[in-house]
Amino acid sequence: MNKITLEEITQDLSHYLQRVQAGESFVVFEANQPIAQITSAQSESILDAFDKFREQLNSEAIDLDSDEIFAHVRDPSPTPEKPCW
Repeated sequence: MNKITLEEITQDLSHYLQRVQAGESFVVFEANQPIAQITSAQSESILDAFDKFREQLNSEAIDLDSDEIFAHVRDPSPTPEKPCW
């Protein structure tokens, strides 16, 4: 997401709106504080984006094995379900 100042957007609003329409998003800052976020009114929801991502994985036959992905992330400490003896 692009960062712009309030001054920048007020000087050339139509330019930034064209960029938003083309798919860009902006966070507007005033005095180094974010005051607004500008995105396309036709942007997809996170659920739509996730569905598209899942469809892409399925269409490309990418097999993701969560045990393999997270093998080095999980805590190997013994638990009551998995004692160390």
